[in-house]
Amino acid sequence: MQENRCATAEEVALLRERVARVEGAHDYLQTGLDALLRQFADLRRDLTQSVDENASRTRHEIMGRVEAIGRMAQQRDTAVSDRLARIEGGIRLANWITATLMTIATAVLGWSQLGEALWHFLISLVNHPGAF
Repeated sequence: MQENRCATAEEVALLRERVARVEGAHDYLQTGLDALLRQFADLRRDLTQSVDENASRTRHEIMGRVEAIGRMAQQRDTAVSDRLARIEGGIRLANWITATLMTIATAVLGWSQLGEALWHFLISLVNHPGAF
């Protein structure tokens, strides 16, 4: 059987000292854990703010580039429209000139045929005065 024994005052004092050290270490660990939690919360807040700022800046840059591309496309469209309008005007002018020249040529040919017929009639009158 075991014999029950009582701790001496020195042993109790030593045990109390050890318990105090453990409690002190626990308090120290709790303080350190609280500090780490605060640091993590601060870090999360700073990271979130930084990500939000970067996203805003990126959105702003992208929208600026999209607007610049839109302006350039509009300028190109305007330039192409101007060129097409000039080409269309040139084609209309060429068509008008062609139609005018064809009309003049047709009129000249008609008048020349009429003149030639009149000339032959007059020659035949002179050569055969009694034929008519």
